[in-house]
Amino acid sequence: MKYFKPDFELHHFSDITKGWLKENQIKTIFSDLDSTLAIHNQPGDDEVRNWIQMLEGIEVKLVIVSNNSQGRVERFCEPFNIMGFGECRKPYSSRTRQHMRAINAKEDTSLFLGDQILTDIWCGKRLGMKTALVKPIGEEHEPIQIVVKRKIEKIIRKRW
Repeated sequence: MKYFKPDFELHHFSDITKGWLKENQIKTIFSDLDSTLAIHNQPGDDEVRNWIQMLEGIEVKLVIVSNNSQGRVERFCEPFNIMGFGECRKPYSSRTRQHMRAINAKEDTSLFLGDQILTDIWCGKRLGMKTALVKPIGEEHEPIQIVVKRKIEKIIRKRW
């Protein structure tokens, strides 16, 4: 069960600051979208915009990797002018690994950010990068399959 334990547990994506990124030598963040950066199927807000601007200011690349549709990812990414990929099939890592290669991201300077252990953290672990688990944003808007997964994740957390 320790395999599923993230390297970092954070309250919110905004806990990832300039200092935190420098201390952990992160140059690329592969982030989940729904419930990690925004409420499920909602656009990003000013807090996301400010965080992305901070990342750009210190040349940390943000790449969205989502199991949601490419259309959903594009609707989120376009206003922020960031790269994003849908239908990634997490926790399988092959599609995300392809995207890593395409942008020359290295495992030792990359972080996988997400709100789910069984998709995001597991995928990041399979890719050999650091992982950060955040508390979900807008849980009350999540589809039933996510609600069920969260119950399983509670059992996993107890075994850490």
